[in-house]
Amino acid sequence: MAIALLFLFELKYIKINNDVFDIANRIKSIDSKYFVLFNLKNKKYEVHYQRAKNTYELTLPFDTLDARAICYVQKTRVENKEKLFAEIEKQNQKLMEEKQKEQIKNLQRSVYAS
Repeated sequence: MAIALLFLFELKYIKINNDVFDIANRIKSIDSKYFVLFNLKNKKYEVHYQRAKNTYELTLPFDTLDARAICYVQKTRVENKEKLFAEIEKQNQKLMEEKQKEQIKNLQRSVYAS
């Protein structure tokens, strides 16, 4: 049974132990329980965490495994959640302000066009 499950796992993923830029090991240095898989279905790199169930942590938004992956993993760590939430909130606020300015301009155009 265990062999069959492992075989199914290997058909969906390739475990990245070594790579040209040593990114998998550098990610592992962030946390020794991290490991990198390449998802054959969606052609994306994923970071997983060693635990009994649901090892998935995140999908890297890059086509290649490079230094950006290390920065991304560090940025998205649980320890950085407050900073990350603040960044998201700041970006959302900026987008909302831009949208409001655009709506005001559109309203002014329609009023002056009448």
